[in-house]
Parts: sequence; C-alpha cells; structure tokens
Amino acid sequence: MLRTCRVAGVAGLLAAGAALAAPKTTDLFPTKLGSVWVYKLGTEEVTVTVTGTETFGGKECARFEEKVGSGPATKYLHFVAADGVFRARVNAVAVDPPLKLLPLPADKGTAWVVDSKVGTVRVKGEFKVRAVDEKVTVPAGDFTCVFVEGPDVDIAGTKTAVRQYYAPGTGLVKEVLEAGGVASVRELKSYTPGK
Repeated sequence: MLRTCRVAGVAGLLAAGAALAAPKTTDLFPTKLGSVWVYKLGTEEVTVTVTGTETFGGKECARFEEKVGSGPATKYLHFVAADGVFRARVNAVAVDPPLKLLPLPADKGTAWVVDSKVGTVRVKGEFKVRAVDEKVTVPAGDFTCVFVEGPDVDIAGTKTAVRQYYAPGTGLVKEVLEAGGVASVRELKSYTPGK
C-alpha cells in the first residue's frame, strides 16, 4: 500500500471559491467545474474533481482535487495555453516552470522536454505523442486516445517510464508508471462531466 501511495504521489507530479473567468479548456483535458473522474489504482480508488478556478502566475487555472482512497486531498492547478496543458501548482507549491502535460495541438510525433521543480522535487525528461488513435479498454469502456510517452523521465532521482492516454471529451483514461521494475496502472472507472 505504501508503494501504491508513493507511486500515486509521483503520478501527481506529472493527473477557488471566487467567481473568476472560466479557465481555457480543451477536449483532451476538460476543466469544467464539477467534473469528476474515478480511477482504479491497484486496490485503491482515486477520485479527481474540478473544484474551482484560481488566478495563479497570471493564468486562469482550474483547481483539481485528487483523493487516493480516504486519504487527504492533493490540490493541483492546471491551465490550458495555446501550446499545451500545464500543471502550475501542487498544493501550495509552485511548479517552476509549469510542467507541460500535453501539447496542443496533440499531433503524432510532437515532442517536448520538461525540466521543472516542485519544491525540491525535480521532473526532467522528454515526452512524445506516439499516436492519436490508440485503442484503449479500461473499466469505463473503450476509447480512442492520444498516447503520450516519456520512456525515461527522471522524477525525484528515480528513472520512470510514463505512458498516458487522453480521450477526447473525457481526458486522462489510463496512466502507466514503471520505476524499478514495478508498474503502477491507473485506469478510468467513471467520468461525470461538470454541468
């Protein structure tokens, strides 16, 4: 269980109450208030909810709250820019510079380099869009996805292979992290779009 929670925390580095202008969104990364994703992660259930908006670093961000089982919520700020989807903050710690999760447009062959820090934790590596029509089956059903891969990403000093699958209209449906010969698989069980 500790290993699952630790890997879930690593995954989190890669997954407001005031009335602000709605943040930008994209079909591959919905940011509508009230949207809820439920994932299976080993024996745990992970719930991700869009709980508000916030201005951070001059960007209108969507606030996502993620809970693994009955544990405390981890809060993330994400924003959508012309060139991609970025993570700007984890809890109260800025991601410096913001971490690009997905390029826009998400065309096959698009590659990008990340080199960001969240406090003392560094995430460094290269990602690439491997396919835009990858077929994926998860508990929530069958999806045609944009497949993003980072085969050798250094996360806090640990070499990690990252594979993520984003479905239009739904967002992240599957994520596989492999480090030290151990794989952690997050699969979508359900998605409820915000209203």
